[in-house]
Amino acid sequence: MTQVVLVTGSNSGFGRRIVHTLAKNGYIVFASMRNTRGKNADAARELDLWAQQENMDIRVLDLDVTDDDLVIQAVTQVIEQAGRIDVVVNNVGVACSGVIEAFTIAQAKAVFDVNVFGLLRVNKAVLPFMRQQKSGLLIHISSIFGRLSMPFSGLYSASKFVVEGLVEAYQHELRSAGIEAILIEPGPFPTEHGAKIVFPEDTQIQHDYGEPVAHKIREHGNTFVKLFSGPRAPDPQRIADAVNALVQMSPGTRPLRTVIDDYSGQYIETVNAATEQCQQDYLRQYGLV
Repeated sequence: MTQVVLVTGSNSGFGRRIVHTLAKNGYIVFASMRNTRGKNADAARELDLWAQQENMDIRVLDLDVTDDDLVIQAVTQVIEQAGRIDVVVNNVGVACSGVIEAFTIAQAKAVFDVNVFGLLRVNKAVLPFMRQQKSGLLIHISSIFGRLSMPFSGLYSASKFVVEGLVEAYQHELRSAGIEAILIEPGPFPTEHGAKIVFPEDTQIQHDYGEPVAHKIREHGNTFVKLFSGPRAPDPQRIADAVNALVQMSPGTRPLRTVIDDYSGQYIETVNAATEQCQQDYLRQYGLV
């Protein structure tokens, strides 16, 4: 039976590459994005056209992860058309850059509404069907910044730390239902994601931090510019290939975390290895493993 996959944030970046890669490998892919008749109309048409030209089974869905009703409608549409849902790739997300104090509370809420509550809405909508099937795979595109926080990316890191905590719990809670929840932790990659960075609205507070902090922020940005423009710039296709490889693995063999970052991934691997044993010992103490 051909597996059915739902991908969020399919209009660009990792999402579009994930859709292309999974479709090429024979999956039925529901490519979701918001505003398919507005801002993302061109992206939706391009996906439809590519699918027709390449004879791929890609079905574009309108889904805004911040809207409860649209999430439920989209998942219902998947079930009505395909009869099941085997894999969800929670990919959609927004980044932010600046000192934490300078972000308004409204901005912080908006970031968490996408990065955290967005995946909670999607998972809550699909899990009843997966539990009925007694199978399913939830893949969450997290970040290395969800394991080690970084100055001037603190708000983004905080949202990804929450994702990491949620998925660790999902992994245990869903196991008896035959459902797996896993994480991919990319480092920085040159995608359209960079054009969607949220900057602090309270510019006066950021200004009050002074030139030393402003200099560090500029250097922080310059580091990524050099990384993305050099001959060894990381290829975003690696994320799509990792998703495809994880989907193809047998249930029960998939790692909880997959790090994809040649620049600083070794530090994240060290953290992951250290915390894995600690977590097992911690859960064992409470009779949970």
